[in-house]
Amino acid sequence: MVMRTPKKTDFSRREALVTGLSTIAATNSLSTVYPQPSNAIEVDFSSEELLKGPPKRISLLKKLSSSSTSDEDVANAIAALEKLDPSNGKAAVSENLGGTWELIYSVNAEAFSPLLNLPKPIRPSSFQLVGDDAEPVVGSGRIAQVLNFPIIPLSFILSSGTLPVDSDPSNLEIFPPFRFDVKLGGLKKQVLESGSDAGFRAVNGRTEEAQAAGRNIYKQRYLETSGKKGDLRISEVIAGDPVLVGVVFIHRRI
Repeated sequence: MVMRTPKKTDFSRREALVTGLSTIAATNSLSTVYPQPSNAIEVDFSSEELLKGPPKRISLLKKLSSSSTSDEDVANAIAALEKLDPSNGKAAVSENLGGTWELIYSVNAEAFSPLLNLPKPIRPSSFQLVGDDAEPVVGSGRIAQVLNFPIIPLSFILSSGTLPVDSDPSNLEIFPPFRFDVKLGGLKKQVLESGSDAGFRAVNGRTEEAQAAGRNIYKQRYLETSGKKGDLRISEVIAGDPVLVGVVFIHRRI
């Protein structure tokens, strides 16, 4: 019997691929993996979803499902709906903030959307993990932004610490350490960890002025509190990195 030298395992090949992807991701600005799309993402709403809730909620979903809707139309619909906020301005401390949230719309995030502007067949989907859903992925007391790619089991995971702001129960403060991981199948590799806002922004190519700005504050403008699939959440960056301030997100619970 002829003995053959064992070939490298599939795991080794995957490890090499993850290392390569990690190097590419680290070399490029991490803003390219910040899970924020340029305006609308193509999202399908069921007939039931489009009829659920008060008229102002229905109006917003119909605008999101229409390709002819402008950002201004959506902004007006958001402003009308947030007056009905089920969390009564206390979303940041609500137990119903936790979960896995799919990003379905974002306003003013053009600078952070190269990956989510890819053609639909290769465009990643974007999710936010909060509370108990985030803990097994990035640890306790942290929030995770996740990009899942189609075709191959590849994910980019950006995480940070988060706490409610004492003076306003609708606001979440984002703080270091910031960690960026690449996951391919069952293999996960940390690419970067930054212990300061300034350091993380420097990696993202921010100006000295942006690096010196305070911590990012995300205002939870609207939170549906049923804790069930389909709940909506609307948030906005109101302080911190000047490139991010003003960005508005709409998430849907999955």
